[in-house]
Amino acid sequence: MSKKKLILSDRLPPMRRGMTYSHAIKVGNTIYVSGQVARDKEYRICHKRDFLGQIEMVFQNMKDVLEVAGATMQDVVKLNFFCRHLWDLRLMVPIFEKYFGDHVPAMTAVEVVQLWHPHVLVECEATAVVGEDMVIIDGKEIKGAKYGKPYKVSGETFRLQSE
Repeated sequence: MSKKKLILSDRLPPMRRGMTYSHAIKVGNTIYVSGQVARDKEYRICHKRDFLGQIEMVFQNMKDVLEVAGATMQDVVKLNFFCRHLWDLRLMVPIFEKYFGDHVPAMTAVEVVQLWHPHVLVECEATAVVGEDMVIIDGKEIKGAKYGKPYKVSGETFRLQSE
């Protein structure tokens, strides 16, 4: 039976008595990283009203926690984003590539009315798995299958499921 290991990074704000979360929990080869925000080691919220500055700090905090746990950003298999303004995520591509390269984990993103502090624009939690090889399954479009009609939004292509 795997033991649960509490992961604490000395690069993030230290855990205070009475806090209700940890930086991460590792069970076996799976690491569950708590939601990271743009907060420095002194508990200050950084990059107020600056989504790109915040997402950069979120990924750096996540990277720091993963390193303490013996993992890298390439071990992340799932990201969950909680955003004040969901469309801000489309701006993060260069920063995302800086931290993840061409690795693209499964993702979920939701827009929320507010996060735990009014100046926090984005929070992201992660699940990582270490010690497993990645296999790429390349899904090809199947002739005759209904994939929906493409539509454009600000130079980006999306598909709507057709009925």
